[in-house]
This record gives sequence, structure tokens and C-alpha cells, in this order.
Amino acid sequence: MSPNDDFTLYRQVLQQHGDGRPRLLLDLQRLGANADRACGLFPGQPLRLVVKSLPCLPLLRWLSQRMGTRRFMVFHWPFLQQLLSAMPDADVLLGKPMPVLVLTRLLAAGVGAERLASACWLVDSAERIDAYAGFARAHGLRLRVAVEVDVGMARGGVRSPYELQQLLARWPEALELEGLMGYDAQVAKAPWWWGGSRRAYRQSQDRYREFIGLLAPHQRRLLNGAGSPTLPLHGAGSVANDFSLGSCLLKPTDFDLPQLAVFTPALLIAAPVLKRLRGVTLPFVGRLASPLGGRDSLFLYGGRWMAKPCWPEAMATQPWYGLSSNQQLMTLPAQTPCGPDDYVFFRPTQSEAVMLQFGDLWVLNEDRSMQAWPVMSNEVSEHPDVTGV
Repeated sequence: MSPNDDFTLYRQVLQQHGDGRPRLLLDLQRLGANADRACGLFPGQPLRLVVKSLPCLPLLRWLSQRMGTRRFMVFHWPFLQQLLSAMPDADVLLGKPMPVLVLTRLLAAGVGAERLASACWLVDSAERIDAYAGFARAHGLRLRVAVEVDVGMARGGVRSPYELQQLLARWPEALELEGLMGYDAQVAKAPWWWGGSRRAYRQSQDRYREFIGLLAPHQRRLLNGAGSPTLPLHGAGSVANDFSLGSCLLKPTDFDLPQLAVFTPALLIAAPVLKRLRGVTLPFVGRLASPLGGRDSLFLYGGRWMAKPCWPEAMATQPWYGLSSNQQLMTLPAQTPCGPDDYVFFRPTQSEAVMLQFGDLWVLNEDRSMQAWPVMSNEVSEHPDVTGV
């Protein structure tokens, strides 16, 4: 099926089942193919799904089953509460160091102490270690933690093997050291004049290896690395043993990278067309003449999303008119068929923020039927639904 055939199908399905509002559309056929490609890079190795990039419990369940994993990385603590309630057997690694207040709030919100202790928390400094150890002792727990190490990202974490050695020398009994997390997103953006991503990857691996060398064997159970931009580089010979991914499965435009060329876009914004006007007319200027042929104006239901137009292929914004979150103007060739009550499509630039803006995720199943999946909430429930979704 060609991309045009896909969009024709999406339009037909939305015209039949849509509700006249902008919606996020997820193509499970494309998602499944992306999931299979990712697993093919790591045969027999369970991957870790990044919840912030996939903030929808039914989506996480579907991917967990498809990819044979119960590993998740969480960056937002309301999401952590929802995930722990819905998936009691989830293996959770925190993706950033949380204020110790978060643990207190989770206990108050009904997350049991044992479940809290089963997650692996991230620490990045002596002060954070002391705070977590104090919490653990106060509640009679032994918390699992991993140390964030800087393998070139320059976004915090333990900066040198010497600094890690100092932390290990005074390690508190209340914390169980599971291993390390070394995020290497900078590798994908290494400039050519510096040596490109291959050299940057080798350097980050060498740096990670120095940190690992300081750990006892039982402290190396979890050596997390990768992320969507660098996942293919870790496919063979990585010093890590735990690999995270999320965005490449949906393929927003920020992940149109050469190393991710095998992944296909699976998430789209579908926007209803409200009006079609002949030509392109601007206030105070009048009708514009186009040296490339005539263009017409479309006004959409909504707009100004973190997204780029993708279909109809020649659809574009009009920079002089500007963007609107109410009725965005788009232009397209006069001969392109598209009118009121039709749909046009955009690709999100990212998934983690955009997926929370449209209500339920509209899912096109592999048999091409439709269903709605609720996305996760930014709010914390004092009485979480332990039955999940």
C-alpha cells in the first residue's frame, strides 16, 4: 500500500467514525512494524519502553505484549503512579532524579511502600543519595537506585570516575545499588567536523566503561543506555545491558534521522477542514499571485500544533498570515481535491507533549477497525484505580 493509499484510508475511516474535532491517529500496523524492527536490533533482549514518549496505558500494554517486555522508564511521577497501579509487575527505572518529596507524595496517594521500593530510583549526587537514604530509613525500606553518570551529555549526573569512587566509598546501607544510567543523546548530533556520531559513540562507550569498572559484579545488574536517537548504534557490542526507546516507535519528525530510516511514521494529527476559499487573500494586501501556479486557502479546525504538514503533500502554511490555534490557514494547489468536512494530516514533531493535547488516542487497528485509547493524566489521584485500563 502506498502512502497515498494510507491517507485515503485514514480519511475514509475518520469521515465515518470521526467527531469533527482534531484528533491524534495511531496506525497500529505501522507501530507493530516499528516494534518488530526495534526488537530485531536486540534479539532476545527485553527493551525498556519510555513512558513519557508513549503516555497511554493501553499503548504501553500493547507494546509490552508485542515486544515481550515489562521494562519501563518513567520521567513524570503522576505517570509513575498510574503505571504502578495498572501494571503491578512492571519493572520501572526512573529516567531522572526526583525530589525526595515525590516519594512522600506517592505514599500519600496510595502507592504502597513495597511497590515504591520495587522501582529503581535515579540518584546523581551525594546530596540526593543522603536524601533517599534518609527517606528509606524513616520508612523501614531498602530502596533500589541507579546512579546517573555523564557519558558526554553534559546534563548533570556523576561527572567522573573519581566522583563515583567517592560516592561508593560512603554508600549507605539503606540503598541497594543496581547499576548506572548513561544517556548518550548527544551522540546523534555530533558534528561531522568533530568526527560524527560513530566517533562520539565510541567516546561515550569508553567513558561509560570507566564508570562500570568501579562497580562490583552485583552492582552491574542494570547498565542502562541508548534512547531512540542512538538505539541502532547499541545493537552490537554495547557496554550497556538495558536499552531504552520510545519515540522511534511513533517516529515524530524530530526523529527523522539517518540511523532511524527503517522506522516509519505511525502517529498523525488529523485536522478537519472547515472552509476552502479560492486563492490566497491577506488582509490589507489582497489576493496573492503565485509564480508556481494557483493555490487555494484551507481553514482548519484548530492549529498551531507542534507538527509539520504532511498530507496533502503540497499543503503548506502561509507565513505572512501566521498561525492560529483556532482556525489555521493552510494553502494547497488549486487542483488538489480537498474541501469542507475533509481531513488533512500533520506529523507531530514529538510525541511526549503532543499526545496529551487531544483527549483519547484514536487507534486504527491492524484489521483497520477503530477504537479509542485514553492517554495518561498529568493529575495525581488520591485513590488510584488499581484495576488499570
